[in-house]
Amino acid sequence: MVEIDGVRNEQAELTFAMARHAVVDLAQVFRSSYNPHAPDRLPASELDRLRASLKKEQLRLREGPEAEQKLKELRLMYEPYAQAMARTLLIDLPPWIHAEKKKDNWQAGPWIA
Repeated sequence: MVEIDGVRNEQAELTFAMARHAVVDLAQVFRSSYNPHAPDRLPASELDRLRASLKKEQLRLREGPEAEQKLKELRLMYEPYAQAMARTLLIDLPPWIHAEKKKDNWQAGPWIA
């Protein structure tokens, strides 16, 4: 929805709306409280790393003040709820981008070489 050049965003809008609704509802069910001092999980340095990672996959996230403002606005619609719920459930939210590539849970285990 911040727009990756060449990709239509209708599916992203629908997916975002459903996921945001779910996280807001769950935060309310768990009575999670908002922390106005929660750290930003996507500071400029991490956003740069995210852009670089997408670029390696031939995807280019739009840049510039308008795109960054739109991303900020979208994140404010769900991020406080996700952070509040994580704090309530005593879990850590994952980083936007891992420092190193890791296997997905389904790719790891004693039965997989």
